[in-house]
Order: sequence, then structure tokens, then C-alpha cells
Amino acid sequence: MLDCLDIHTMLAAAWNTDFSPLVRSYWKAGVINFIWKIWDCRNQVTFNEASFHPKLILGFLKVVFKEMDSNFPKLGRSHNSWQDYLVLRRIGVAMRAFAPPLMIEVHWWPPAGQWIKVNTDGSALGKPGSIAAGGVFRDNWGAVRGCYHYKGGSGFTFEAELFAIMHAVRIANFRGWHWLWIEADSSYVVQLLHSRSLNVPWRFLPLWKQTLNWLSNFRLQISHIFREGNSVADIMANHARIEGWWPFAIEDIKIAVSLDMATHSRVRLKN
Repeated sequence: MLDCLDIHTMLAAAWNTDFSPLVRSYWKAGVINFIWKIWDCRNQVTFNEASFHPKLILGFLKVVFKEMDSNFPKLGRSHNSWQDYLVLRRIGVAMRAFAPPLMIEVHWWPPAGQWIKVNTDGSALGKPGSIAAGGVFRDNWGAVRGCYHYKGGSGFTFEAELFAIMHAVRIANFRGWHWLWIEADSSYVVQLLHSRSLNVPWRFLPLWKQTLNWLSNFRLQISHIFREGNSVADIMANHARIEGWWPFAIEDIKIAVSLDMATHSRVRLKN
């Protein structure tokens, strides 16, 4: 019969194995249920004069593994290895290997002709927390026409994203940039702009209505970009210095602007 030291050793070994997540789940469950079933069989033999055969334990473990199999994907994935295949095949479980990550090439493109492109982003230091908005305006050469950073009190990330868009439109209207291409990494604000919805937080509703009124005089393009291609706006949204508007590229964003123009692309990994 196993003593406590043996059981502790087995449990420690089960928790320190270097298996794939899927095999590790079955291994841990197998060790725990194996120990419990031996104890149960011992009690049945001792107190109920039952017979014992190792097949009882094997049959019990098969039932446990079958029930676990129905709870996938909580158990994790297997490695693409011969070892995993042999282990899982032995216990009657199919391999569920990690799919290779999908690489998406993310491009930042300058606008054409007289269009001005603004990339916007928002940040929130908490849920809720202090929110801030940032954005960068560029022309068809990729040259920075201006950038901004403004704080907006306390709120959530989606409010910061909305705050950034409203400032972008306000600045563009004041500057006379009425051929405007707005690009953001927030699907929320992109959808709001496309739909002209008034379903926004009430404290932003007056300025949002004014924003939509300004946009009625614009030639407008709207696009979503993954955050990997929106780094200049992200830098401005997280700008730690004073808030305001700069009619040039501040030092913090010069490298990111150069990378946008040098490569036009970054890679996004999507599992």
C-alpha cells in the first residue's frame, strides 16, 4: 500500500512534468484518480470482501479520460510531436495541436493628392481611469502636418478613443483640412463614424453632435487599422508631457513616423 511519502512524491512529479498542456491535464488527472481508485479498491477489498483486478483501475481511468475529453477546449493543446501522439493514442484521446500563428502584414499608407490622413488613439490608465487622446496628421508625402495630445478626465478606453476622434475633427475643421481620412485601431469609433450614431456617453453627446455637424462639410474616408500600424497615434495618446497641439512632429514620434514611411508594414500575429 502507498504511504503518504509515496503519494506526495507522485503528486509532486505530476505537477512538475514537462508535457504539453493537453497531455499534462490528462497526466495530472490520471495520477490523482489512480491514487484515489487504489484507495477505493483497498477499502472495498478490506471492508466489503470484494475482489480486485488491475482492469478495474484501467476501466475507471478510461471513463475519467472520456469525460475529460468532452470538456475540451479547457484542457489545452498538444504539441506537434510523436511523443504526444503516442501518449494520447494510448489513452484514446485525439491530438489537438496548436495551430501555427497567422501572420498578418499591417500597412500604414499615406493619403493621396490633397487628402490629409489622421491616425488617432486613446488611452485609459485604469477601468475607469485618467483618459487621454492623441493623433497625428500627415499629408500625401507622409510628412507630419501636426499632432496633438489632450486629457479628458476619468473614463474608459472606448471613451478615450471617442475623445481622440472628436479632437481630430475639431482640429481638421479649424485648419480647413476638409478632405480628411480618419484611421483608428478602435472598431468602436470606426463603427460610430460610419453609422453617425448618437449612442455615445452623455457627457460627450454635445461635442459629438458638433463633430457630426462639422463632418457634413467634409470629404471623408474612414478606416480601421490594427494597433501595430497605429504606433504614432499610440505614442501621442500616451504622451507624458503637457497637453496641446503641435504643428510639427514632436521628437517622441519622429522614429515611428520614419518607420511608417520606410517599411509601410508591420507584422501582427493572430492565433
